[in-house]
This record gives sequence, structure tokens and C-alpha cells, in this order.
Amino acid sequence: MTDFQKQFFARLHIEEKDKVSFEDLPNIMYAMAQTVPFENLNVLENNFTQISKDNLKEKILVNNRGGLCYELNPTMYYFLKDAGFDVHLVSGTVYNAANSIWAVDSGHIATVLTHHNELYLIEVGFGSYLPLAPVPFSGEVIHSVTGDYRICKEMTEKGNYMLEMRKNNEFLDQSSTDDWTLGYAFYIEEVDEEKANAAQKIIVEHECSPFNKVPLIVKLTEDGHASLTKDSLTIAKNGKKTKEKVTDGQYKNLLHSKFGITL
Repeated sequence: MTDFQKQFFARLHIEEKDKVSFEDLPNIMYAMAQTVPFENLNVLENNFTQISKDNLKEKILVNNRGGLCYELNPTMYYFLKDAGFDVHLVSGTVYNAANSIWAVDSGHIATVLTHHNELYLIEVGFGSYLPLAPVPFSGEVIHSVTGDYRICKEMTEKGNYMLEMRKNNEFLDQSSTDDWTLGYAFYIEEVDEEKANAAQKIIVEHECSPFNKVPLIVKLTEDGHASLTKDSLTIAKNGKKTKEKVTDGQYKNLLHSKFGITL
């Protein structure tokens, strides 16, 4: 077992396993969703570092921070690679369904895993929209507490595959719907750390980036999810949502108490 794997297990508060099976992945993905927040604080503080295995280990596994897609998904990728899985990183572009427009080009990084000659998407860095299990390229629907997910093969201007999502009302306080919406399009071809660093550069610098303006911290909980901004804390619990205003003093306390982040 590598040091990265040991640190990963410790960070997620789960028992070390010398041999990680494909069947273990949903539990590992759920544990990550509950312990490692989706957050953009380093972007706002302008103290981000290059995306590399060592830097991600230091930030996320040792210093108990979270990150954005180009940090969280590569962290899972490096863990899976060390565990002996056939994985590669892919690049995508998020679709803003609310406004019917594409977000910044190539701003998303995810992982594709091959198991018994079948392809699966491993997504642990898409805010609170988390499948919490590998999503097969067969088109089979994966049901999660956060919604339903499927992969469609379709050529678009932003990729040759799409991750589609359908809301449910299980515990994210979103009305169920029969409508599938596009989460992001991606190319199946392998990309490397250089592309992850390019995604970081886009998210940090682009004027249309949704993550370089105000703080956002999101994490799943056992019975819902929590999200924090400078002004408010929103808790969804068993389908019921509460939102309360936050002062500057409360903000730092909540960062630590709710998300385990110490700045």
C-alpha cells in the first residue's frame, strides 16, 4: 500500500484495505463526499498550487482541505491508480442548464475507469451532484441520494459523451422530475496533469468562471447536505431545507465546525 493510499483512507475515516475491489468503490465515494468538501477558498485567496499528486496529497489528505473538480477527481484518480485500477483522467465542459449555456470551456476534470472491459465514470467533484457510485457507459441509470445519473454517447461541440442528471427529492430538497438535464459533456480521450492545471487556470482567471468571485463550500452529510457562503449557511436534512444568515465571525467557526477547514 502506498503512502498516498494510507493518507487517503485516514482522511476519509475508513479502514485501510490492501486490496480495494470494484464493489468497494461506492462506499469509498460516499465517504469522500461526506469528509472532503467541494470548496474554492484557495482560488479566492490566490494561493493555489500546481495540480500534482504530491500537492494534492498535501492539501487534501494532510491539511484536511477540499477543492474543486480538478483537485477532487485527480485525488480519487491517484488513489485508484495506486490501488491497481485501470483509470485515466478526462476533460469536460459543464452545462449551465438554468441559463441554457455552456460554462467555461474545458473547465471540468473527471476520471474514467475500465473494469471487465466496461467503462465507468468516476465523479467525486461535481458540487453536491454526486452519483456516489461508478456510472457505466452502458447507459444504465445510477440512483443516488442526490439524484439519478446516466452516461449518453452523443457528439456535441464540447465532447463525445455526456453525463446527464435527474433530480430526486430524497434529501437534497429538490423536487423530483422526469426530465433529464445535461450536467457536462466530455471527451473520452485521456488527459494528463497539464490539462488539470489548464482547467485550474481557466477557473481561477476566466471572467465567466463561477468559482473565482465568492466563497462556496459544499459537503454531503449523513442525512442531507450543507453549503456555506460568506453570507449564509444552508442545511438540507431529510428533505427539509433551512437557511440562516452568517456573520464574519460565525463564518470561520462554521468553516471549522461544519467542514473541518482551518484557514
